Amino acid sequence: MKDNNINIESLQAEIASLKEKLYESNSIVDAIKQGDVDALVVNANGTPQLYSLETADYTFRLLIEKFGQGALSISRNGLILYCNEYFSKLIGTPSEKIIGTYLNQYFDDPENFSSLIDALRFGITAHEIEFSTNRSIKTFPSHISLTDLEPSVDAIGIVVTDLTEKKKYEQSLIHHQKELEEKINELNKTNKNLEEFIHVISHDLKEPLRKIVMHNGKIDGSYLSENDARSISVMKSSALRLNSLVDDLVQYSSHTAQEERTEINLAEVISEVIDDLEIIITDKNAQIETGKLPVIKASKVQMRQLFSNLITNAIKYGKTEISPVIQISQTEYIDSEIGRPGHRFVKIQIKDNGIGMEKNHLLKIFTIFQRLHSRTEYSGNGIGLAICKKIMENHSGIITVESTLNEGTTFNLFFPIL
Repeated sequence: MKDNNINIESLQAEIASLKEKLYESNSIVDAIKQGDVDALVVNANGTPQLYSLETADYTFRLLIEKFGQGALSISRNGLILYCNEYFSKLIGTPSEKIIGTYLNQYFDDPENFSSLIDALRFGITAHEIEFSTNRSIKTFPSHISLTDLEPSVDAIGIVVTDLTEKKKYEQSLIHHQKELEEKINELNKTNKNLEEFIHVISHDLKEPLRKIVMHNGKIDGSYLSENDARSISVMKSSALRLNSLVDDLVQYSSHTAQEERTEINLAEVISEVIDDLEIIITDKNAQIETGKLPVIKASKVQMRQLFSNLITNAIKYGKTEISPVIQISQTEYIDSEIGRPGHRFVKIQIKDNGIGMEKNHLLKIFTIFQRLHSRTEYSGNGIGLAICKKIMENHSGIITVESTLNEGTTFNLFFPIL
């Protein structure tokens, strides 16, 4: 009987020892499952061996720590259960001092916490919140996103994104936009004043010029000496040229504005221009040949001015020994011609058989008042092609020129397809 009692006690002791080991093992398994254990030390034959545990939970926690955003978990009353190092840096407080405090302590307005929790019940998870550790020193705007972790965990997950740089960029953008608007308003005001100034000047100049020309014509040249008659002729010629220059300046300034655009048939526009230029065309025995021409969206007034200037220019600089031949048509183009790959254009060519020009003159011709010939050779004020360039710019288009001396000139017009 005594032996049986000893065996029972021995068995009970062994059972208690096994229970203790089982409890210890279960605790380790639970810790591994929860990610609380990163490694195990196992004694084998008196030699300790280290086993690293790379569980999914451990990897997840490592990822959270490496986040470029603040990450927290809180209870429903706002108690902070965990925060990563990035949030600690944002707040400027060690994480061990943050855990165990309440989230609303770090809000610029602590009352905002209740509204965040209330909104979460309705599925509203994203907000902008101003964080503060010391309201007089450190505050920063943030985007805060909340996730209800139930039913797995009775807690709320939070991700905090610092918006300081974004807000600075937005403020800078608003500031620059405001400056740009002010500059545009100033420019518009300047342009308006300039247009009014040009028209006033043109009126004030043209009136005395008109009187000079009128009274000059009343002078009877038969009573004047040859030198006086030549002086009167020079004076009249100069007055007429100045009058023409004033007209051209007003015309140039009038093409600074964006006029209403409608669909226009270029063939019809050019036909109207040819009718307008009937006298000069007949006088020079010029031939205008038109090919295929498109319908484009543009200002009809400016298109008439554009083609009138180009056709007149081609006739003016024709050769004396042969009649001017001017060919106008739509043609194909390649992107490399204009340096705007990816943009679609329609290309119109105005080609003549005139005197042409040297290559070093090609870049000068679109400059206002730029003349390549003296007034005794060819009339004009050097404004016509500058107007053509301005009209093309008004239509977001491009004008280029190709020319060979004594062979002719080709103007290329590129209109964007809207």
